[in-house]
This record gives sequence, structure tokens and C-alpha cells, in this order.
Amino acid sequence: MSPLPIALAMTAVSLALYAATMTIFVSAVTRRRSRPPPSLDRAPRVSILKPLSGQDDDLDANLESFANIDYPSFEILLGVASPSDAACPAARRFIARHPKLGARLVFTDPDAAVNPKVAQLIGLDRAATGDVYVISDSNVRVRSGYLWSLVAELSDPLVGMVTSLFSGEGERTLGAALENLQICASTAPGYVAANAVVTRQITVGKSMAVRRRDLAELGGFMPVGDVLAEDYALGRRFLDAGFQVRTSLFTVENRNVACGVARTVERHTRWSKMRRALFPAGFFVEPVLTPVIVASWGAALVPDRYTAAALGVVWVVQTAGAMAAVRVLRGRWLAWWYAPLEVIRAYLMFFCWVRAVVSRRIEWRGHSFTLTRGSVIVREASASARSQGRPGLAA
Repeated sequence: MSPLPIALAMTAVSLALYAATMTIFVSAVTRRRSRPPPSLDRAPRVSILKPLSGQDDDLDANLESFANIDYPSFEILLGVASPSDAACPAARRFIARHPKLGARLVFTDPDAAVNPKVAQLIGLDRAATGDVYVISDSNVRVRSGYLWSLVAELSDPLVGMVTSLFSGEGERTLGAALENLQICASTAPGYVAANAVVTRQITVGKSMAVRRRDLAELGGFMPVGDVLAEDYALGRRFLDAGFQVRTSLFTVENRNVACGVARTVERHTRWSKMRRALFPAGFFVEPVLTPVIVASWGAALVPDRYTAAALGVVWVVQTAGAMAAVRVLRGRWLAWWYAPLEVIRAYLMFFCWVRAVVSRRIEWRGHSFTLTRGSVIVREASASARSQGRPGLAA
């Protein structure tokens, strides 16, 4: 059989899978957002557990958004592993600005777990007083109804964990624009579409909520202390215990403002390695879900006017799909001059995927790890001195 029909067929299959993903994503978000929120008989006290490390983009403003939450009873626990951490000044400023808010600075033990974020969560758990825990990354910014959106989902006793849909926001540099486009055009649509078709929901820990008693019965945070994908592993524990896991489509902002391209590549290479460790079969078919990559390979291996035309069509369709996904998540269109970045983003993420194929070693929060099956991390060497002043508690 001639290679030309094969190349064109592969492009068509990839484009169909992409269209199906985007259709499921838009339909799920639109349908869920149109439903009235569940009514609540009570508002349980909430502890917001916020691990901090380094000076994340817009950290002061991100924290400030939590002061505007509309909810009757909550506390904010800001965790740092050392008084010398670069996040401490921002945390102290936030607490000083809002003395009546119930915000506290908690120093945690970095040796409590192999995963530095889980080590922070273990310390924050010990200091918390709420009936519901809301775990929120340092680069998350929220709206006033944030806690109600999570507590409403947890009002169903069958639901053990709720995660929030998130969008990438705030880009001022090329690296940040690529990062936010990846979140809005690929990560979030893929996450929503996957959860619409699987029976066991996937969890993302950018923002998630659990009942304190349920978490305690499952052993707290300690059982997931040696895995990179602690959010996924924690979600599995709730599912295995018979609970449901649900996604709140009350979107939170994942702030990426001024990062460079190198940091974006580093982060998404790490995430690619994590997916390889969790879902090896799914990881190796990931490129098929990106039509630009498939069409580019077809044009490169079978140079022809038809493969070139197919590549041009795919560029237009995927760019339009990316812009529509941003509109759905953000509620507004991305500036038109960012449109060409969708193709660049696709190639850059493929580069990250290739790096994940050839290596299992990761650098994360000042430590070197080897990533093994199930995303279990084995520490190779400590380099904590390098972590001070670097942004890093966002997964």
C-alpha cells in the first residue's frame, strides 16, 4: 500500500480524536455550568492548606484573592519549610494585612516525606482545625465563591474528593504564554474529556477538597509521601475506599506570568515523565492526539502536495480549537497575536514527550529524583540550597 494514503489516514484519525476531545470538553463544561448548585444545610469549617516555596509569580496577589472569599468559617494555613524561604515575606505580609482573617504561618518538616509538597501537607494537617481540607497550590488565584463550589460538591456523602478545573492566566512572557496555552488548550480539555469517559475519575491537585475525617481514615497524607503524583494517588485511595471523585467546574486561575521557556520545558518534561510512570500505554500514544504532530510527520516522511495541504488544514483547525478552549475556560478570547503559539506549543510539548521517553530522572524543588513505576520517586541527592528563592510548590 502506498505510504500517502496511510499518512493522510493517520492525520484524519488524529484530527477526529482531537475534535472528539474538544467536543466532549465544551459540552461537559457548558452542561455542568448550567446546572444549579446543590443546596446546603450547613457550611462546615474549612481549613485551606497552602504549601509555599519560593517566590511564585504574583504570589502576593494570589494570596490576596483568598482574603476575598465569601464563606462563613475558614482558616488559611500558609506552610513553609524554612524561615529563610523566599515565600515567607509574602506570607507574613498577607497575615499582617488581614489580622482578623484567621491566617497562620506554619513551619513544616521537610523530612516528613520524600515528596516535598506532601511533607508540607503533613505539617499543615497537624495544625488544621477545619472539618474540610482545601488544598491549594501557591500559584492559584480564586474568586469569592471558591469554597462554596467545593463544599457544595462534598455535601453528597458519596463524594470523597473534589478537584477544581483550572485555567492558565496572566502571561507576560513567551514561556508563560506557552505554559498557559498548554493548560487551556490541552491539559484542561484532556482532563475533562478523560473524566467524561472513564469510570474512575482522574484527580489533579491544583485545587482539591476532602473531608478531614475521611482523609484520616485513609491514613492522612503519609501513604502518598513517596510519589510525585500525590494528587492522583490520593484520588485512587478515595476511589478504592468506595468514594466518588468529582470535578468542580468553578474554574480557578493557575497564574503563570513571567516564566521563561526553559522553565516551561522543565515542568512539562516532568509531567510527561509522570504520565509515563502512571499510564505507560496511554503515554506512548499521546502524540496521536495532537494533529499537528501527526500531520507534520506525514509531511516529512511522505512529501507531497496532499500531505502539505493536510498539514495546513490541521494548523488552522488546531489553532481554532485552542482559541475556543481558552474562551471556554477564561470566559474571554486570547489576544489574536498569541494564535501562532499553538503550533509552537504542540512542537514544544512533543519535545518534552521525547525527553520523557529517554529519561526517568527529574529535578524538582531543589532535589534530584529517579521516577519509578506508579510515579514513586527515589531521592538521588539533596540540593536544598538551590531551592531557596525558586518558585516551586506548584506541581
